[in-house]
Amino acid sequence: MAIESFPIPSLDRPFGVHLWPHFSRAFELVAGYPADEFKFVVGTTPMSTLRETSIFVAVYYTIIFGGREVMRNRAPFKLRSLFLVHNFYLTAISAILLALYIEELVPTVFRRGIFYAICHRDGGWTNRLVVLYYVGEAFTPILHRPDAKTSSVDILN
Repeated sequence: MAIESFPIPSLDRPFGVHLWPHFSRAFELVAGYPADEFKFVVGTTPMSTLRETSIFVAVYYTIIFGGREVMRNRAPFKLRSLFLVHNFYLTAISAILLALYIEELVPTVFRRGIFYAICHRDGGWTNRLVVLYYVGEAFTPILHRPDAKTSSVDILN
């Protein structure tokens, strides 16, 4: 295989390949439509209203603090391997989102400047970035576990 066949990073392709089409296909497997067709619609998009978000937060804290109370006088579960796998996929998801942010923001920052990328409606508020903001802010917290100090699980053994 010749060196010329390897993708070369550029301003438009910071990693040498376009990552967005791969993300869009994965998004479509989960959501049922490509990421480019995502529209944030209050009342339709999951977690878009105060009511449903408040219910989710209440259920989340009930499980976390209720579980802590249930386990207060019990020995912790030993789930080290489960948490290693969990932490690996959280790290992988975070790395993928970071790479996608870089792919979307680097060309804008270098061509138009940081102020444009952050403050202008066409700079940092593209549909692709809205999808990444939504996935990053609405769904990755669901995947996180509570802090080990409040957890009823011993991950060190």
